Amino acid sequence: MSRHRAVHHAPKRPAHPAPRPPMQLSRRQRRWIYLTGALLWVSGIAWLISHYFLQVAGEFADAPGPSEPWWLRLHGAAVLGFLMAFGALLPQHVVPGWRQRRNRRSGVTMLSIVGVLALTGYGLYYAGDERIRPWISATHWLIGLAASVALALHVILGRRTRP
Repeated sequence: MSRHRAVHHAPKRPAHPAPRPPMQLSRRQRRWIYLTGALLWVSGIAWLISHYFLQVAGEFADAPGPSEPWWLRLHGAAVLGFLMAFGALLPQHVVPGWRQRRNRRSGVTMLSIVGVLALTGYGLYYAGDERIRPWISATHWLIGLAASVALALHVILGRRTRP
């Protein structure tokens, strides 16, 4: 003899919200990319200002401004979040975009910018040769400043080519 229990079922809701158009980022992905990207951009500019304009006269040479190390710490923390969010875009956004041949030029530009910034950031942290460090630094902050413009263009072009 089997016992049956009366089971009350809640109204079924879809397990996932309505599907987004292919390649469109979720709200959470956009927030993470834009928030961490903005933190990177602001902390980078703040570091530049602190490094080049707020130096303190020292006994033998100018010393870094007092806020400079804090801006670098914020920049380093923001890049961790950004790279995780960016990595999540690869299978959901970059690969489908490449296969659909949409927005390739600006997409490759964004991938290149992120790649160069990651490599120059690594170089700034680990480069021991003080002769090339200024070149790595200038490359990093010049491309970093341009990254926001490139991202804005990529988004605008992507919205124009939506089906």
